Amino acid sequence: MSFTAEVKEQLLRINTSKRCCREAEFLAFLRMSGNISLAAGGQAGILAASGNAAIARRYFKLVKELWQLRAEILMRDSQHFKKSRIYTLRIPPQEGVQRILLRMGGIPDGNPWSLSQSFKPGGLSVAEALPAECCRRAYLRGAFLGNGFVSDPKRSYHLEIVCQDMTQAHFLLALAAEYALTFKLAERKGRFLTYCKDSAQISDFLNVIGAHGALLQLENVKIIKDTSNNVNRVINCDTANTDKTIDAAQRQVQAIRRLADSPQGLAGLSPSLRETAALRLENPELSLLELARLFAKPISKAGLYHRLQKLEKLAEDL
Repeated sequence: MSFTAEVKEQLLRINTSKRCCREAEFLAFLRMSGNISLAAGGQAGILAASGNAAIARRYFKLVKELWQLRAEILMRDSQHFKKSRIYTLRIPPQEGVQRILLRMGGIPDGNPWSLSQSFKPGGLSVAEALPAECCRRAYLRGAFLGNGFVSDPKRSYHLEIVCQDMTQAHFLLALAAEYALTFKLAERKGRFLTYCKDSAQISDFLNVIGAHGALLQLENVKIIKDTSNNVNRVINCDTANTDKTIDAAQRQVQAIRRLADSPQGLAGLSPSLRETAALRLENPELSLLELARLFAKPISKAGLYHRLQKLEKLAEDL
């Protein structure tokens, strides 16, 4: 099961007795994935498609409970994916359909319209369109159930809701902003995507719509990723430091050997430099701190570094 399917399965377990929230969720679903069908004589019906049978059944039940209308679920194979099916909630033309359309914001005439296009807020703010805070959460939940996607956090962070027109896209952006969610907008093949790629924002969105199980799963993945990244950074840092230590030691050994092969040899060096040269030749694999502990008289790491620098300088001057 995909992560999107897991999120939607969790959302389908959420039930509320409040009519306002049930209406808000249902209308959001229709605006994301519904269309108006006009029969002979101009009577309007409603079609709303989903690739999830449980989602279609949920809103079939709401049609019965909220509006007491006749409805059916039609099933067909998808033309795009051989192994998938499309479930269409059909509300045939009948007395009472206009009540839903009026609630949507308008009644179309002429050719079939998108239900999303029939909703024109006309400058209404989110607070005016959805006065109750519980209804705003329900609306976002219905929008995600209608046309939402979230990637598996183990692979990437990406959440999107596809809208049928620009009006609904901007409305969703404004609604998301009520929860400090900064979604972006893009157009794809005549449809409009509100999307987010920030893991913290995706977590907040899942919390808002009530997908708490998916939220915990995403947070666990983030912790594992962060821990793995921190371990990798430490390993890379240690590896880089080890490489630097080895390179520096090889450079020092080569310099000391050049001094040893010179006419004066190491005998011309001061006692402290001779001791340093001898210990480095005997222990080319040790770090400065480890090498400093081998001296007869205590010497600091910085003091040893300066002695080795002096030996390299003397070798360069040959």
